[in-house]
Amino acid sequence: MNVAVKTKLEPRVVIPVILGFMFAFGDEASNPNGTLTKNVAALCLKIVLYCATFVALFRFVDTWRKRKMGSASGDTSDINKHHILSYEYSVKAWLLCAFTIAIGWLPYEIWLFPGVYWSDTSKQLLMYYGAVEFTDHHPFLLTYIFGWFADFGQLLFGNPIYGLYLLIIIQLIAAPLLFSWMVLYTKKIGLPYHACSTELAFFALFPFFPVMFSSLAKDIISVLFFIPYTILYIDVFRTKGESTSKTRTLVLILLCGLLTCMTKKAGVYIVVPSLLLMVIAKISIKAKALLVSAGLIIAIVMAIVLPHLIMPALHVAPGGKQESIPFAIQQVAHDVKYNGNNITPSEKELISDFLTIKYSDIPKAYNSQSVDPVKGTSLRNPKLFGDFIKLWLKKTVEHPVGHFEAWIGLVRGWFSFQNIDGSPNNMVVCTESAWYYDPIRTYIPQWPVEESHSALARSMYNTEQSIPVLNVLFSRSVWASIIPFYMLYLAIRRGKGKLQRLLAMLPLSLTFLYLLLVPVSGYGAEPTRYVLQAICISPLLLAYLSVGCGDEKNAMIASCKTSVKSNR
Repeated sequence: MNVAVKTKLEPRVVIPVILGFMFAFGDEASNPNGTLTKNVAALCLKIVLYCATFVALFRFVDTWRKRKMGSASGDTSDINKHHILSYEYSVKAWLLCAFTIAIGWLPYEIWLFPGVYWSDTSKQLLMYYGAVEFTDHHPFLLTYIFGWFADFGQLLFGNPIYGLYLLIIIQLIAAPLLFSWMVLYTKKIGLPYHACSTELAFFALFPFFPVMFSSLAKDIISVLFFIPYTILYIDVFRTKGESTSKTRTLVLILLCGLLTCMTKKAGVYIVVPSLLLMVIAKISIKAKALLVSAGLIIAIVMAIVLPHLIMPALHVAPGGKQESIPFAIQQVAHDVKYNGNNITPSEKELISDFLTIKYSDIPKAYNSQSVDPVKGTSLRNPKLFGDFIKLWLKKTVEHPVGHFEAWIGLVRGWFSFQNIDGSPNNMVVCTESAWYYDPIRTYIPQWPVEESHSALARSMYNTEQSIPVLNVLFSRSVWASIIPFYMLYLAIRRGKGKLQRLLAMLPLSLTFLYLLLVPVSGYGAEPTRYVLQAICISPLLLAYLSVGCGDEKNAMIASCKTSVKSNR
């Protein structure tokens, strides 16, 4: 008997189509000048190719997901009894999973001893030692923490690096425990046993994790607070707000959210909106009030208490305003390089007075992939901020295509499979501390320019990165855009609960939006730290959106049973 299968085109198909357009633009901008109009025919063909590819990919993955979730929902047997790892919500299972992850990380931890220290970390230590001005360009709380651990190492071991390595050890203990909690939580919300085992294997065997958590940088410490915040945030939707009735849970949401922001300032654009938007969630009024209040408290602390009370008391100068508008600076620099004839003398004077770089030096310094050569680390006259924004808006109206080119050049690393030189757009990790600000070795002579076995760690990482199929996990764009877009595609599927699913994925959605504002995405290790938090929380959100919750999950199970009966 032949059964005709009707396939209806859903409105959500626009999601992979938009992603296809962005990849076409990103791929076309993968040239030294970052231009899009070099070959219009090629651009059009790429749009068609990428759109078709992502539409087919999303439909295939979603069909596969439905089948797997459907078969799992119909299996009521307790298979956990026959396995060492049960994934039950218990201390024993939690520690056992964490131990499994730690064992998988151990080789890289040994090879990378005594840790990998980034250039930003060296700059923060120079601030702590008074070698440069102490500012909040990097979160001042972390600057103090790095300095205190360095002092502790000097006091106890006669070597500041050993003190800093103690902080790395804390990371290497905390991260497996948090990932273990995530695995158990995804089992609790309904993820099948085999999927939990895959998730655990991912955390234990993906070399990206031990390399990153053997490093010391603000993004890595911040994610240790962002992971529990996201788990607790998701649990609000699973329990329909009931979890907030426990004082401990509410306090943890507040503390983890606040510490996420205090250790990485961009966190405020993720944590605060996600809590404030709880006002439209389908949870109790009491839960809404508590979560919105938590968001307001974090916003007040970050916007008023820290900059206007604590920082002046500690004599910490505020960070430069240029960090909030890197894309605007890059777009104006693009105008200077390619449309300089349309810039008036007064506008040229404004640009020179606002930025630390001279107007005449901008065309040579302009780099389509990075704004840093033009942006610098400070402003010549911050009072001209408003005037510069007006100039930027004016030029955006005059040269919209040029401004889009400038922006896509900065973010094309999130929407491309290749670098400018044609190499794969993989995540670059640091396995040595050779990238630092020069004066640091005056204050810390033991600075580990090369770790004990960093060459071996690098070689093994590159080998794993080159294995076909597995190399997909190392792609920068997979984590930065493809997975977030697929989750959005998943969230707006047919059925009840669209709003709840969209709100639940806000930690990832807002992380993605933040990536669209970063000053570099296409080369070096900087983009890797920017995408770290998306990688860490993606398994959790993918599990939640896949298995559903509450009425939606019951509807899925009922649908599966109906399908089985009809087949009979």
